[in-house]
Amino acid sequence: MRPKIGYPGGKMICATFTVALEAFTRGGHFKKEKGQGVNLVSLSHANYGGNAGIWRILEILQRNDVTATIDVNGLAVQKWPESIKALHDQGSEITGHGTTNDIKMTELTPEQQREEIRAVSRIIRDVTGRAPVGWVSPGGHHTRETLGILADEGYIWCGDQCDDDLPYVVQVDGKKMVVIPKHWFFNDWRMWNGGASNGAMAVQGFKDGFDFVVEEAKRGKPGRVDALVHAELGGRPYMAHAFEKMIRYCKEHKDIVWFPTREELARHVLETSTEAEDYNPLG
Repeated sequence: MRPKIGYPGGKMICATFTVALEAFTRGGHFKKEKGQGVNLVSLSHANYGGNAGIWRILEILQRNDVTATIDVNGLAVQKWPESIKALHDQGSEITGHGTTNDIKMTELTPEQQREEIRAVSRIIRDVTGRAPVGWVSPGGHHTRETLGILADEGYIWCGDQCDDDLPYVVQVDGKKMVVIPKHWFFNDWRMWNGGASNGAMAVQGFKDGFDFVVEEAKRGKPGRVDALVHAELGGRPYMAHAFEKMIRYCKEHKDIVWFPTREELARHVLETSTEAEDYNPLG
């Protein structure tokens, strides 16, 4: 069992909010078609995220006085730099998420992965003035080498792994990295299911899970929740209202909830953890 984590100020739960702003070159998540060169309807759906959805999400963050971690492609930064600057200025964290969502790390050699990571870091730094320190691979697809390359390139946390609830520290190639697991506490794509669900159901599911984590925390197990939206979907009114209600529900419990970006969470874990397990991607 991994060491128990503690949060600042004796808080019992950590709540993070995550936004994926993704760009594609051939076709996005929506209306996928095989054997088609460029899927224009799918690209159009994805472009909603940068054109409209991300601005609605920024307004939600500002209105509720919270920050988020923004998983962003290098291409998305280049297409919509004004939104990235605005989110950075608002205090949200800008995180590397590949150059485009069409490229998977699992399809690249270690050296190609390094080039991909460096390209994203450079693009983000050129727009915000600051290189990212967090990384989430497109689709979470990573290889045995990905974490070590990230550590070499100055990253301190990775969100590809799905093997725990709470963050933990690993030792890789002589460097410490924080793994902040992806646990789909709420993910708008999984909730939407091709249009079969709705925001009201999403909010109720989030509240039920949150309440369960609160009860566990009262019994001595610190918890973490995360609400993740994609700008192209969660930035649309029929899901954006749900995202805002989730944020407000967490803030109703602000006496026991800490609201960091993932960078702030990672730095806290690095500062307070006394153990770092050897990285073993097979578990």
